[in-house]
Amino acid sequence: MLPVLARLALLTLLPLAGVPAAPPREFRYQNPISAGLDPHGVRDCQVFRDGARWYLTATVWPHWPRQETTGATNPGVVLYSSEDLLQWKFERVIVPAPGPDRWYRMRFWAPEIHHLKGRYYATFNCSNPALGFPGQHFGYAVADSLLGPYRVVTADQPLGSGNDFTLFEDDDGAVWAFWNRGRDFGIGFARVDLEKAVLLGEPRSAILPGALEYALNPDGSPAMEPGYDGRPQRQVGRAHAWDSIGIEGAYVIKRSGTYYLFYSSWTRGYEIGYATAPRVTGPWTKAPANPFYGGQSEAACRKNHLAFSGRGDPSPFNQVGHNEVFTGPDGRCWLSCHGILQARPDQPMLVIDPLDFDANGRIIPKSPSHTPQTILLP
Repeated sequence: MLPVLARLALLTLLPLAGVPAAPPREFRYQNPISAGLDPHGVRDCQVFRDGARWYLTATVWPHWPRQETTGATNPGVVLYSSEDLLQWKFERVIVPAPGPDRWYRMRFWAPEIHHLKGRYYATFNCSNPALGFPGQHFGYAVADSLLGPYRVVTADQPLGSGNDFTLFEDDDGAVWAFWNRGRDFGIGFARVDLEKAVLLGEPRSAILPGALEYALNPDGSPAMEPGYDGRPQRQVGRAHAWDSIGIEGAYVIKRSGTYYLFYSSWTRGYEIGYATAPRVTGPWTKAPANPFYGGQSEAACRKNHLAFSGRGDPSPFNQVGHNEVFTGPDGRCWLSCHGILQARPDQPMLVIDPLDFDANGRIIPKSPSHTPQTILLP
């Protein structure tokens, strides 16, 4: 028979008879997520983890010029925090909109925050037509801590023209900028010197939109339609691919030696695709299974002469896109983006889901979840 002390030691190593083991830890969520966020809705949501918390920045109301009817304009780059990805707390406006004498006066579309080289960089895309900066131009601010204070490095002039400016740091420490440069250039990229606020070399095109056939008037002139929300008029096109009308929302990660460039298109609603490359400079190859995630609008498909394939899909979303990638509660890569419900077209909300890869590094297509989800945690 074992001595008493030995028997006590053994009992501490064995589960007590009749006592069930502790259940596995779980993370439960349901899209879309809006608790604590701007009640008017948030677009272009970037979730990122810093320490034990998650943070979020996004395009906040008013999102469009048509919503500026009361004279209100976008307040700047906002920051939210959360302990569980479900309940969000407004922290502060880390880059406030300045007076009318600065180029970054309005819009503050698609802001992001990147932790690079021990500092925090807040990127933004703005306009000020009164000073000769129509459309969107991009710049950034820097801080030593996430909550700031931030100093706008590009206060005097923007870093470049375009929209959806994002940053990526490669293994060698070089920082690269990616952004939307319009239909003819697609997603452009260039190396950037963050200290001097200059692009190093001429921007190059990474990927272009899909094929588009332009429509003509009876007299042979180009058929034109108004651009959306203050953008110049654009030619009417017949789309030949899901990403023909335009691409935007670039975001870059590196995984298992492969570079992934995410992008979105509004051709059929709002959907997400990706391209891969062996180096950050390319060549970039679009994935054949694109789009891998998103929502379709029957009206957009009809307008752009593409088949609507969502009739059998019970999803309540007709737009889900402009993604970023963050570390989720289970340690995997997750998507953060905005989703728009068919029943609530003017209120975009946060949508998150795990990002799954197959054995060959290809992203596994899925529909945005909208029912209760349970994720087992390690």
